[in-house]
Amino acid sequence: MITWSDYMTKDNENAYGVMLGICIRTLVNIVFVLLLVEGFNYSYHFSYKVFADLPKVAASSEVKEIAIGEGSSAKDVAVLLETNGVIENKYIFLVRAYLGKYNNKIIAGTYSLSPSMTPDEICRMICGMQSEETS
Repeated sequence: MITWSDYMTKDNENAYGVMLGICIRTLVNIVFVLLLVEGFNYSYHFSYKVFADLPKVAASSEVKEIAIGEGSSAKDVAVLLETNGVIENKYIFLVRAYLGKYNNKIIAGTYSLSPSMTPDEICRMICGMQSEETS
């Protein structure tokens, strides 16, 4: 025979299970929303840096000699520029190069590049194009 105390113990266990399930689902939803917000935040900042065409360090007077080898791809150049501290992020440079259609026009040679140059200026220089100011 089931007593009143047995019945209450089963209800308490069931209530704890329901409450635990609600807490876990709420925690999963909170983590999902935070990941979603961070993803949007990262996407916004990445897009801003691509389309704003900002230099790594605007006031830098540092100039570096960068040698681009024959047959170098846009990805190779982006890695080279990031390694030498001329650009902030190789992926931002790659997107800018592909959007500006500079990726297939890169000319091998040695270039004097600076962190104060925008990715678009760097692309025009390594592709042998004149800047908009001098044309």
